[in-house]
Amino acid sequence: MAPTTRNADIIGDLTSNLETLLRAAARRLASDDDPAAFSDWFATAAPTLLPQLFRQAVDPSHFARLLARHLYGIMPLPRHGYATQRLPTPGRNDPCFCGSGRKFKHCCQPLEGLVPFPEVNMLRYVLDVSPREVYAGLPASKVRVDAVADTARQWSDEGRHRDVVALLEPWFGGEGPLHGRLAVLFDALMDACLALGKPRKRKQLIETALARGGRELQCTAWQRRAVMAADQGDHDAALEAFRQAQRLDPDDPSHTHLEISLLISAGRLEQARERAKFWLARASRDRDFPPMLLDLLRRAAEDPATAMLDVQQQRVPGLERLRAALRKLPPPAVQHEVRRDSQGVGHLRPQPALAQAEAKWRRLFPQAKPALTMLADDNPAAFAASDRWLPLLEREPLLWQSFDVLDDLAMAARSLGLLGIEEAIMLPLLDRAVALLRLHVEASGARQLPWGFLENRPALRCVAARTHYALDHDDRDTALRLAEWLVKELNPNDNHGLRGPLMRLYVQAGRHNDAIALGERYPDDFAELALTHVLALYGAGRTEEAAAALRAAARDHPRAVKMLLAERAKRPRQDAFGIAIGGDEEAWLYREGHRALWQELGALAWAGGVLGSRPRQRRAKTPTGTAAPTQINLPLKTEA
Repeated sequence: MAPTTRNADIIGDLTSNLETLLRAAARRLASDDDPAAFSDWFATAAPTLLPQLFRQAVDPSHFARLLARHLYGIMPLPRHGYATQRLPTPGRNDPCFCGSGRKFKHCCQPLEGLVPFPEVNMLRYVLDVSPREVYAGLPASKVRVDAVADTARQWSDEGRHRDVVALLEPWFGGEGPLHGRLAVLFDALMDACLALGKPRKRKQLIETALARGGRELQCTAWQRRAVMAADQGDHDAALEAFRQAQRLDPDDPSHTHLEISLLISAGRLEQARERAKFWLARASRDRDFPPMLLDLLRRAAEDPATAMLDVQQQRVPGLERLRAALRKLPPPAVQHEVRRDSQGVGHLRPQPALAQAEAKWRRLFPQAKPALTMLADDNPAAFAASDRWLPLLEREPLLWQSFDVLDDLAMAARSLGLLGIEEAIMLPLLDRAVALLRLHVEASGARQLPWGFLENRPALRCVAARTHYALDHDDRDTALRLAEWLVKELNPNDNHGLRGPLMRLYVQAGRHNDAIALGERYPDDFAELALTHVLALYGAGRTEEAAAALRAAARDHPRAVKMLLAERAKRPRQDAFGIAIGGDEEAWLYREGHRALWQELGALAWAGGVLGSRPRQRRAKTPTGTAAPTQINLPLKTEA
């Protein structure tokens, strides 16, 4: 009996129920691609593997053969060079292929338009049942590039990043030119290498694409280089790479999102807003411009950071609720006692009601306080557990007066790594902590809140984190005000190592005497303080003292002085365990952060004249007689 149109009613269920059936079909055809044998197998296997698909069919075997024909036609088989091979359609009066004995026009022809498989990428299932060795031959086959890209996307969603690399890397081998259509594969391969933590391979792929790729692939490579540079904090290089991409393809709509993202990452929010307005005016004249990007531009023209975060927040449980809570905070209020001694040295203690609320918070929030003086620690579990702690935060407004809670939330938000998260969430939390701490200091008359007291640490960490944000975004006024408050008042022990940046800020502001006084408070310090002390003396016109200090620095910090004075310097390889005191990375960091200031004050040429030649390196000897710098295994933004 011929199948009825009732069979079409179950086609809508295929997409969600085909996994087992499709993989089994791919395995069968990979071993034997004879259409008749496959149809016989499918007629028996399909109703058994997934009976719910055939339950309503009048004749399950007949319906299975009809599906088998369509499935065979979309299966990219190795024997056919991974191209699909549709079976010939019978003539209207020919016997039907299903074996019913009826003419095709009276049997399956009316159902031809009703029974095609949904758009399923069968290459994915073929490769699922194939050994990895076959991947190398795919670039020379007839396989569709979009099917390869979709396979990579599905595997990536399932966390199969090594399989993605094995699948896509052969497409970029050899020495010949690379077609622009490979750009989609390049993107997927770069994402997989990122997930696997392979920065060197990503750089090599970019160089390959730039050297051998067509314009489209080169454009994609420059975009990737821009993102990598931004991730490393080299925002000037990121924007230059973006401009290279834009020159190659000025009309690529993705440039709009990328440029605004790069500017936000660099902290240039006003410039991001202006560029959003520019792109919006241009896109409004383009009828084919993607509507979602157009909507993003409209919102970015008002508030770039918030617009970008709006796009991403759906991926993070509880993030939207937290943002809503931040819009209705109670005003800061004194809810801590500041116990202090006769010298004004104190420590913060929450008042009883706040202490009880904090105890509930710690039971529900997965805290991850960083070790030593690190400013943050990855805390991926925080938002995954937001259904536990967000209701408490909404019920207990008193928690917004807690330094411990503000510290937890700021670090958790920062660890998400989302574009706009710092401006939309982290900064409001840190600014509140700063305002709250000033309120407590003024109310108590305390002069110092040292890091040594554990109760003080959340508040001090918030102030230090806010200072570093200002430093990273060249907000010198805010950075100087907060660093001065921390180093000269709250915590003179300077556990967060802000005395060096503070001294540089003093010199940049022309406050040379303040810089000199700060340097004298910390004698025999790191290269940063010693060399900036020299610069401050020079800027104050005390050149004889500056020359003596420079010679002492050349003796105590030879690598830093040598790298500072060198016309060109290559960045040394980073040590995964930290920065070596007296090593090349410490020297490089000082050069990067201060050389322009030395040039601006005319001190660079002066220093070269004082020393007469590049300083010799006095290298300490280890007990075995080999030279080695002292090693500290701490991150950059901590005190040694």
